[in-house]
Amino acid sequence: MKKSALIIAAFFLILLDSGCGRKGQLQEPVPRVPQAVSDFRAVQQADRLLFTWTVPRTYLNGAPLEVSSIEIRVMEAKTEEISGAGVHRSFLKYSRPLSGQEIGRLEVGPGRAVLRLEMEKAAGKNYLFGLRTKGKKGGWSEISNLAAVRPEVLPLPPSGLRAEVGEQMISLSWEVPTAGLDGRPLKEKVFYNLYRSEGGEFRLINDRPLTRTEFEDLNFSFGLTYRYLVRSIVVSGEEYRESADSEILEVRAVDVFPPAPPAELRALGGSEGVTISWLPGQERDLAGYRVYRARETEAGEEAPVLLTPENLTVPVFLDRAVEKNAGYVYSISAVDNSGNESPAARIRVKT
Repeated sequence: MKKSALIIAAFFLILLDSGCGRKGQLQEPVPRVPQAVSDFRAVQQADRLLFTWTVPRTYLNGAPLEVSSIEIRVMEAKTEEISGAGVHRSFLKYSRPLSGQEIGRLEVGPGRAVLRLEMEKAAGKNYLFGLRTKGKKGGWSEISNLAAVRPEVLPLPPSGLRAEVGEQMISLSWEVPTAGLDGRPLKEKVFYNLYRSEGGEFRLINDRPLTRTEFEDLNFSFGLTYRYLVRSIVVSGEEYRESADSEILEVRAVDVFPPAPPAELRALGGSEGVTISWLPGQERDLAGYRVYRARETEAGEEAPVLLTPENLTVPVFLDRAVEKNAGYVYSISAVDNSGNESPAARIRVKT
């Protein structure tokens, strides 16, 4: 009896050991690591460094990521250390959190950060910057791609920005800056970038850095208000660094330019009346034509009468209300969409 009880007890112990839901050896939980940033970028503007990047959305395992911390790290480097196979390894070893360095004041936001430089400490030195993120659950990501910057004392922004609205363009011009941020006379050649806003953010409107202190903005529409600013830039190879913004200039594009008068007027009398024709206008904003008629008398011309309360849209007009053996003077003008009326083209007719 005792032997049977021992066998039953051993059987239950085996069941408990194999049936508790554990299969194989226990494994350490995989830590949640955010995806690394791959488009980290740093550019200098005036006395600031602007950092931008795309905020990662997932952990390495694909789980949704909510970023809780962002750290930008920096390493001062020699020129030969900025690139090469070992640069990333050196950065991991020698870089320090930027927030703890005394080269400027850092302000960090989602996908963007600004470092307001202390130029007397930072100018002329080579820096490497990298970024890593941390989620609410898990550890830090790998360091992003590295961005190299050598802060320089840049020119002051241009002054005296002004504009003149023309029929085909808005002509802009400005004054050359004569000194840098440190007040010293400029030695390097200065180029320019021009930005425009139509109520939203400012966008660059020149294709390449401008070498002259003037620009013709051909891509505009009458009736709209535009805001412009210009920045000085220093070009180094394929890179350039911009100054701070100039004063913003607001320009209201008002159309005060009448079309050209109709050309090559012709008149033909017939049984139905007098037909007047002319060449069609070429203006893009042409709305139509107005026809005036004045009768000739021995005392001179009577006051002209508008025969077309609604603008003509074709370059021909038939006047049926004429008398025989009378003299008339027809005046034809062109009108644009803004109501600007051209000088009149005149033709005399004898019926």
